[in-house]
Amino acid sequence: MRIFIFIILLLSNTSSFSQDIKKIIIGSCLTQESDQPIWNAILNEKSDIFIFAGDNVYGDDRNKEGINKLKKAYLQQKKIIPFKSLKETNEIIAIWDDHDYGKNDGGENFHYKNEAKKLFLQFWEIPKSHQQNLSEGLNYEIKKKSNGLIIQFIILDVRYFKSNFKPTDKRDAPYKERYIKDWSPSKTMLGDKQWTWLSEKLDENADIRFLISSLQVIAEGHGFEKWGNFPLEKKRLYSLVDKNKIKNLIILSGDRHRAGIYKDRTGSGSIIYELTSSSLNLPAGRFYGVKEEPGPKRLGASFLDENYGLIEINENNKISLSIKDINQETINKINIPFIESSPTH
Repeated sequence: MRIFIFIILLLSNTSSFSQDIKKIIIGSCLTQESDQPIWNAILNEKSDIFIFAGDNVYGDDRNKEGINKLKKAYLQQKKIIPFKSLKETNEIIAIWDDHDYGKNDGGENFHYKNEAKKLFLQFWEIPKSHQQNLSEGLNYEIKKKSNGLIIQFIILDVRYFKSNFKPTDKRDAPYKERYIKDWSPSKTMLGDKQWTWLSEKLDENADIRFLISSLQVIAEGHGFEKWGNFPLEKKRLYSLVDKNKIKNLIILSGDRHRAGIYKDRTGSGSIIYELTSSSLNLPAGRFYGVKEEPGPKRLGASFLDENYGLIEINENNKISLSIKDINQETINKINIPFIESSPTH
C-alpha cells in the first residue's frame, strides 16, 4: 500500500510529534504589508501541521540587489502571524520561494542567497542540528505516523540551485507570459546534490509521501515560473516516481496567487495529483486583476481569492485534498483512496 504526495512547498522546524497526523494545512504568498484575516479560518481548523510553502514574507527589492528589505519584512511579519496560537495545535513546516529568498524569480546566481538563508533560519528558529541548517540549501525530510502508517515529508529547495529560466520572446502572450521552455540538459531545478538526495529519500520505506515544491509541477497552462519550463527536469522527476513504483503522487505547491487541483500521469501510467494553494492574503483576482487561465490538466476552475489548502488523512484509508476560502468554505475537493501496489521497500 503506497501513496506518494509531492507538495510544491516546505517542512518542519521541530522534532516529530507522537500523535497521529490527521489534518495538514498548506498556504503561501503572505505579505506583511496587508491585513491577514484568513488566520481566523485556519486556526478554527485545528490542524496538526501547517506548511508555509514559500513567499512567507515579501522582502525582495526589485530596485537593487540586497537583503535589507528582507530583514525589515521578517521583523514586521513576526509581529503579525499568530505563531503562539498556531503552535498550540500545529507543528510548523517552512520552505522559501523567491520573495523570501530575496530576489524575484531568483535562483542559483543570487549573490545574497547565503545571507538570506541565515535570515530564514533565524526567523523560523531552526535548531543548529536541523537538516536545514546542515544542508547547502533548505531541502530536508521528516517522517510521521497516521493510522499506523509511515508518512514521509520531502521538502525541496527550488531556489538555491535553480538555473535561470529562459525569457519569453513575446511577453504576456498566452502560455509564454514570462518564460518559455528550455530544453538545455545543463539547466537544473534542484542541482546534482539535491537530485541525489531526493533519489535516496524516495527509496526509503514509507506508506504516504508528501514531496513539497514551492513551484508548480503539473500545470502547463501558463508561462510563469513552473517545472515545465525545464521539461527535462520535470521528466526526470516523473522518472524517479516510476523507478520507485509510486502509484499516487500528490503535488502540493504555491507561488501562483491562485489555487487549483491538477492531475497527470507519468510515463509508466502512475497517477499524479497536485494541490496548489496561493495566496493567503495577496490573491490574484483582487490585487492583480487577472482572470482564469488555461488548465489542460486542472480539475475544475482555479480560485482567485484568499485561500488555503487542506489535506485530511482519514481512517477509511482515503486522503482528501481541499481548497478552502477565507470563510472556511470548501471551494474544491477530491478524495484519493489508498491504492494497493508493490510493497514499500
